[in-house]
Amino acid sequence: MKQIKILTLVLLFFSVITIAQEKKYVSYEVQKGETLKSIAKNYNLSTKDLARLNPGVSRKPVLGTVIIVPNKNYGKTTTVVKTEGDFYKVKPQETLYGISKKHGITVEELTVANPALKDGLKIGMELTIPKPSVTQAKDTVNYVLHKVIKDDTVFSIKKQYEVTDEDLLQLNPSLKDGLKLGMLLKIKPVVIKEESDNTTEEMTEIPTDSLVVFQENLNLSKKLKVALILPYQLSKLNDSIALKSFDKSNSLLNIATDFHLGAQMAIDSLKEKGLDIDVSYFDSEKSNQKIQSLLNNNQNFNTTDLIVGPLFLKSAHLVSKKTNAYVLAPFQSKKQDELNAPNFIKSGPNSIAHQNKLLAHMEATYKGENILVINDGKEETQTQLWQMVNKIKTFDSIQTVTVIKPEKGYINRDKFLTKLDSLSNNWVVLISDENVTTSTTVNNLKGFAERIQINLFALNKGKNFKNIDNSFLGKLKFTYPTAEFLNTEKPEITQFYNSFKQKNAAFPSKYAIRGFEVTYDALVRLASSEINDEGLTTGQSERIFSKFNYSKNTFGSFENEGLFLIQYNEDLTTTIIE
Repeated sequence: MKQIKILTLVLLFFSVITIAQEKKYVSYEVQKGETLKSIAKNYNLSTKDLARLNPGVSRKPVLGTVIIVPNKNYGKTTTVVKTEGDFYKVKPQETLYGISKKHGITVEELTVANPALKDGLKIGMELTIPKPSVTQAKDTVNYVLHKVIKDDTVFSIKKQYEVTDEDLLQLNPSLKDGLKLGMLLKIKPVVIKEESDNTTEEMTEIPTDSLVVFQENLNLSKKLKVALILPYQLSKLNDSIALKSFDKSNSLLNIATDFHLGAQMAIDSLKEKGLDIDVSYFDSEKSNQKIQSLLNNNQNFNTTDLIVGPLFLKSAHLVSKKTNAYVLAPFQSKKQDELNAPNFIKSGPNSIAHQNKLLAHMEATYKGENILVINDGKEETQTQLWQMVNKIKTFDSIQTVTVIKPEKGYINRDKFLTKLDSLSNNWVVLISDENVTTSTTVNNLKGFAERIQINLFALNKGKNFKNIDNSFLGKLKFTYPTAEFLNTEKPEITQFYNSFKQKNAAFPSKYAIRGFEVTYDALVRLASSEINDEGLTTGQSERIFSKFNYSKNTFGSFENEGLFLIQYNEDLTTTIIE
């Protein structure tokens, strides 16, 4: 009996878990002083082979860079011993990533030591915390995050972020039970890029010497009055047609609520910096009659500095015509060029801004390339087509610009064959949002890309590219301007996500991010200048997803010209050219 008791105590103190190591490659965090050469030697690899596993990583990566290395335990059996002091009880809202960072271990080490995690992380679980195989600083690895929305699939997420099933499952073990609405997925580590070595092709960039960067210089003695006009209630919402302008997976109430949370966080963060902000909230009920009533019954709007909203641009324009306050329209609209007022701020860049951004890059980097312009032939795209063609014809040393349009809905392959120059570089500019024109253009070009140098340009990467394989876009060095781009190299991004989650018990949606960045940027500009127009139009700023670079158009409205220029690479990464 005594022997049984002793054996029981021993089993409580020491339990042995035997796990077969099935992953051929694992992640590794670069330590101080390490180079690819020293790491490769440790794993019995050549430096060249390790570099191939980690395209884009410098030969002297910075401390904390996460790379892929061979799993030394691949095919072996490892015994992990846990003691009574190694237990950790899972608390509400904790994640595998958070627990692993808290204890200075990797997610993989945690899952290997706890086979029960294959069924997902549960509150109250007692986890074994193993000793780390590699000593790493806590909280040094950040991840690209994705919140699952309606119509998301594992396939669409893989395509969007260019990751594999294995990558997703390794970082998100609960995926084995299926994708669920609202899940927050870790996609891949944020990789910090260093200066490229001599073996990397040099990227041509547009000179930015003349770019004025907005400098935050808050005048804490300046009091600002702000009003948010949003559709907080849906009881009187009858017009469902307008909802089509938003993501179908979200109701208008969800959009308004998320936007409000982001805007509120912007206001609170500026108050914490010492800025005096008086804020009021008004319910538009998604009704122009309600908005008109608000304007008639609240004379304080004329002493308000900034009105954020309503969400729909036409409604925001209505408010701008009835008040002296600056009125900020949160979202872009295809018809926004028709709506103007001297106090109207359009935060979404219009089609002309996209056009100018792409043309400026092409003109600055043009070196005699053969240029083809592809158009769908539709009436609504003809003005843009000829504006682009006429501008391209002004490039120095330009030879010819060839325009190709579809016949009977399709572009014949022979048209490309006769117009592409096999002896020089070819620039193909797509001016169309139409699916068939886009797919036939890319499918034709990919057949020539192996033997002819081709670069593909477009004014945006819209839904017409949804079914286009990114590997083809990489081969064509696809380049396009975009109003929103998540630059995961910025540490402020992770800080914002974590701050928002801490405050709201959830990570921010794209509408919450939009609410934060448009509100924060506009208020900072107004608080940084005695003359409000100058504050709004002084320099370019970059926030979470977006850039802001306002100028006044001929009608006096404020137009945002802040855009990113993105290029796809053959290794399926993307580069911010500007």
